Amino acid sequence: MRRIHVSARRELGTRRHNYARSLDLSTAMNIRSSSVAILTLVVSGACNDARESDTRPATTTALTAHATQRASYEIVGADTLSDSARILRLLPEQDGDAMIVLFADPARRVSAGLAINDRRMANPQLVWPDSVTSVWWTGPHTVAFTTNTGRGVRLVGDVHAATLRVADTTNTGISSPPGAATVDSSVAHRARAYIDSVHLQPAGAPQASALKYSVTRIVPSPDGTMAAFHSAARDPSGALTNPSWSVLDRSSGAVASLDRVTGALAELPADAGEWGGNSSFFYAKGKAVWEAEIQRATAPAPVR
Repeated sequence: MRRIHVSARRELGTRRHNYARSLDLSTAMNIRSSSVAILTLVVSGACNDARESDTRPATTTALTAHATQRASYEIVGADTLSDSARILRLLPEQDGDAMIVLFADPARRVSAGLAINDRRMANPQLVWPDSVTSVWWTGPHTVAFTTNTGRGVRLVGDVHAATLRVADTTNTGISSPPGAATVDSSVAHRARAYIDSVHLQPAGAPQASALKYSVTRIVPSPDGTMAAFHSAARDPSGALTNPSWSVLDRSSGAVASLDRVTGALAELPADAGEWGGNSSFFYAKGKAVWEAEIQRATAPAPVR
């Protein structure tokens, strides 16, 4: 009986030992499985991060602008304009060769005269002395305009001719003046945000100045990739002053300053600025027309 009891105890100990080994092996296998699962998640996350980093833009866009004086309107035709003369509006030909200008000279009682200049002219030529109501390009090298005197539309068939010839016509097939370009709301928002940041006026509220700056006009480029915008400050009396022109790249939001004036709005008017193609912006400053050549450059994105 004693021997049987001892044998039973040995068998019971053996069973317990085998059960413990089985339990340890099962635990080890579970730990290994969990480690493999964690490693799989880490590798998967790293792959996802790599894919996301691959889709991030690798470059940034910067704009540069170089402005030069294109033509002076001190003299138009055979006449010298007075100090009160100002350019009201300008229309560059899309190839940039010719420039149509609507001007005023209050001292000479001219409210809306029309002049033209191309790269070969020493001085602008006079197209019409006064009372011009609208002007637009109808095709290559051809300009149409209307006046308060006479009916119908007047045409200049070749703006590059040595002597300009104006023809009266009642031709109804002539294209109408184009309407104002549509401005995308995102472009308007970016332009306002830029002006607010430059002049330290969050949400348009001046912090340390009585002047409140705002965007007064936006001019999209023909292909829509960029937009020039004009801004000015309004003083407590309501008068506008300190005008400026800037250009914005629509895809990146990059902005470049074109020109600015400290003083009267008439020195850099909002209405006298237009694109001549997709990379040249023309604007009036005083009695001169300036051309800003705009370049878009890319550079590697900064490492974060």
